[in-house]
Amino acid sequence: MKKNRILTAAVTLALGICLSACSLIPAFRKEAGPPTSHIVTRFGDAAYRIDLQGLASTSRQGVISSLLKKAASVTLEAGYDYFLVSGGEVRGENEMQATPFGGSSPESPSGSLAEGSARLSQRYSGSVLFHIFKGEMPPDNPLAFEARALAR
Repeated sequence: MKKNRILTAAVTLALGICLSACSLIPAFRKEAGPPTSHIVTRFGDAAYRIDLQGLASTSRQGVISSLLKKAASVTLEAGYDYFLVSGGEVRGENEMQATPFGGSSPESPSGSLAEGSARLSQRYSGSVLFHIFKGEMPPDNPLAFEARALAR
């Protein structure tokens, strides 16, 4: 009988310690700030380049979309109607991020906690080189984009 009480007390104490440790782990917070950071460079009268660094939470498609929307914004701010993409790329870079309190290890068959574990995330960045124009956009060019349509 005394063994059961000691075992129950030990289990309760261990459970209490585990649960109180959970309250010390900070809640997940999405990175603050804009979804991306960008640099706009002007080359001559109607040529621009935008370099964009996405956050860890920004997808490849999100970087492409942000590049096109920013190019549309630059086009409209300059008083032009459409832009023509003449070059660019989107790059993915792997980053290792340490998890401070460990996590469930996929290599461990028991699913036990592993100290000092890390996770791999991919961060995308990209650039676009474009020229801006006034007038009607050429309908047969897939690299031409109407600025007003993208800026919405």
